[in-house]
Amino acid sequence: MAHIGIELRVGPQDTGAGADTASFTRFHTFYTEDPAHKINRVSFSKLLKSLRRLHLLPTAAGLDFLNVAATVYAADTCVERHRYAADSWTRQLHLFIPVSDPSLWQAQEALLAETLSFLTGDLWQLTFRASSASITVAKRVMPPTTYATDTICLFSGGMDSFLGAMQLLETGKRPLLVGHAKSSDVSEFRNKAAGALNGRYPTLNPQLVEAYVRVGKPQENGKAVAGENTERGRSFLFLALGAACASALPPPATGQRKQLHIPENGFITLNLPLTPLRLGAYSTRTTHPYYLSLMQRLFDALQLDTTITNPFEFKTKGEMLRESADPAFVASVDTMSCSRPATRNANTEGAGKRHCGRCVPCIIRRAALKKAGLPDTNTHLRADGHPPYRTDIYHETLHVSTGDNSPGKGEHAMSLRYLSQRARTKPNFLPAAIRLTGPLSDPDASLAVYKRGLAEVEAVLRQVRLID
Repeated sequence: MAHIGIELRVGPQDTGAGADTASFTRFHTFYTEDPAHKINRVSFSKLLKSLRRLHLLPTAAGLDFLNVAATVYAADTCVERHRYAADSWTRQLHLFIPVSDPSLWQAQEALLAETLSFLTGDLWQLTFRASSASITVAKRVMPPTTYATDTICLFSGGMDSFLGAMQLLETGKRPLLVGHAKSSDVSEFRNKAAGALNGRYPTLNPQLVEAYVRVGKPQENGKAVAGENTERGRSFLFLALGAACASALPPPATGQRKQLHIPENGFITLNLPLTPLRLGAYSTRTTHPYYLSLMQRLFDALQLDTTITNPFEFKTKGEMLRESADPAFVASVDTMSCSRPATRNANTEGAGKRHCGRCVPCIIRRAALKKAGLPDTNTHLRADGHPPYRTDIYHETLHVSTGDNSPGKGEHAMSLRYLSQRARTKPNFLPAAIRLTGPLSDPDASLAVYKRGLAEVEAVLRQVRLID
């Protein structure tokens, strides 16, 4: 098995860990806070600008968490699975990371390795060393923040995170919204969604931290590596950004803890492989209860005094929408649920960033709208003149595969139908499959929410025409 080393260096004086690079199949070094390096660069500029605007200064542990997460993200995105994994999936990764308290972090190495392995399916080893510099949030002393809250809400720009933020605002809480987007395909939807919340709750005036973290691709033989697009580890970066921002908030009242909300419906939280072939990239564990419990252990070990919560663990997306304070308002906001909001096939699928209409998240979104009794048609044009979906699954006949046996527009709908049929014909299938996703705090409640979510999806699938 290939053994890949990934090192982070912070600042121009950082000379690295002195690792024996010859013992690795590949060894990549990434740089942050060093203007001399344009390639292999980790940039926090968007995040730091947002933090300065709100006078938020993360603690040393919060900044260290960013170093760890950026290194994890770099490894996850630059090491190709099909090239460096014997089974085309499981990679062996060794990270070298500078932090302010190496002994504290090294004591968590086993927990970190277990957490990352559960999340990504890889084998991880982490070595920590004393940092010679830290991420510089501001060059001048900032006054204390006036953003009075003890609650962070991770805010992706999708409907679930919008509903999570809205639920908090309805109770009078003013969350700090923390949103990460890897590209402008999603960030403009996230920013508009945050603006819609500001418009509805002007007194609370929730603010958005735009936490875009850019990791440049390393080069081999003068060319940037192709990289890996499964990105199973991105959730670790997202939670680390939340942890860093939470550490910058004023201390809560005595006996209280800060709150980090990661809103996700229970159906996607479990995210069963839909067919025997859809393992790997299609069975992400972004908000799986066991993963969040491992992250909570890490938060506690680092003394972050923050509780991680998924408020919708046992709710379907349809239930979340129907039970919200104003379902019609939520549906009117241009949130983005799609896994492919932009396409290069403008001639066949139409231009503009919008929902594809046929991926699993799009189908679940349409199922939620149906469950809530809200209109969901492709005849109502958006502000940009385009219909909301590239593919209208209610009126088009979808091919499961194309002439060259490539996946067609009906691939995901067929996979959901396959899962639905297995659940219907084999009563023991769902209980066993759900338990195989990992340890659960309440398996019966998880099974129940998955069944209800599948019923919502089936109501949509009954109106979809598929052909081979």
